[in-house]
Amino acid sequence: MRIIVSTHDSLAPIRGGGALRTLKCAGEFKKRGHDVTIIAPTDGIGELDGIKTHWLHAPRKQRSQILSSIKFNVRLLRKFLQFAGKTDLFFVHNTIAAATLPFLRFFFRFRFILDVTDVHAEYLAAAKCNWLEKLATPAVLWIEYWIIKSADKVVVVTLAMKDLLAANGVPADRISVVYDAAEIDRISPDKAPGAEKAVLHLGTVDRQHGVDLFIKCIPYAARRHPEARFLVVGGGRELPNVIALAKDLGVYDKCLFTDYLPCEKAREYMREAAIGVIPRLDTLPNRIVTTLKIYEYWAGGLASVSSRMAGIAEIAEDGRDILFFPSGDAQAMADAVCRLLEDRGLREKIAAGGLETVKKHTWAGTTPRIVDIALTDD
Repeated sequence: MRIIVSTHDSLAPIRGGGALRTLKCAGEFKKRGHDVTIIAPTDGIGELDGIKTHWLHAPRKQRSQILSSIKFNVRLLRKFLQFAGKTDLFFVHNTIAAATLPFLRFFFRFRFILDVTDVHAEYLAAAKCNWLEKLATPAVLWIEYWIIKSADKVVVVTLAMKDLLAANGVPADRISVVYDAAEIDRISPDKAPGAEKAVLHLGTVDRQHGVDLFIKCIPYAARRHPEARFLVVGGGRELPNVIALAKDLGVYDKCLFTDYLPCEKAREYMREAAIGVIPRLDTLPNRIVTTLKIYEYWAGGLASVSSRMAGIAEIAEDGRDILFFPSGDAQAMADAVCRLLEDRGLREKIAAGGLETVKKHTWAGTTPRIVDIALTDD
């Protein structure tokens, strides 16, 4: 079978929560003997894991997410047109890379499988955006759900996401839930000396990630634990604003900030910290995801602290493998962090619980399930 695998996330270097998931699925298709081609941002690299790659620039999303996505799809359409007539299956991560496929199906015969880890238009509806995005958001929401409904099958990452898609007209019998996973064979839970005093946010720093709340909790936590360090590892559109906020609050000297780093380099910072945080606000688009970082925190032996969201609550249990705090409450977040800084027994219990939970969420189990769904014609 001839299969095209595509995503808007960068696969080289890996950037974005769906990139690793997409690359793992491409590898599983190839392992099963299919003719696989990747069309995705790869920073000019023409082959990944033995799979031929046609690369293009990732959407930058600097001025307008909508215009950036349109430009990306124009470039992507040129690539798709080279292969559409001789492709049996398009496997696409998220709708940003799938916008043209419903139209191509009027002219070409192929199956379309959509792997959804975010409903991007819902972030527009929930976030502060420019006037153009505000005007366009209702139409963009309609278009995104229309793209999803056009897929033969849809794979999602939580039951909460399945319920949302079904409520917006996607046939429930087309939707399968397959949770994300961690590379437990490549992530070590071992810690460096002094890690017990460090708190980490790992991953992209965009509006939806709520890293500003993490910065706002630092003054409360630092008063109780002046020796603590706070690490923000990963770049993004909001990174300059987050750095400015840390300076305004007088905690910049207690923080370490990086820009985007290669995946393996970024993961090294998990060895330098004992606590991992997920400060996202409990908005609709955040509520329906888990985020890849929770699995990586668990695999990395970090005690995890998160705002309570439905998607994460599907896989995690408060007091066993995570500590939840009320969404948007910087003081409550600081209290949870300080509990772990102060109570070694609790910190080790939460970290150990995470290591047990992540054993249920490995790519060795997850990727074959996704590919089975994609290849099953029913």
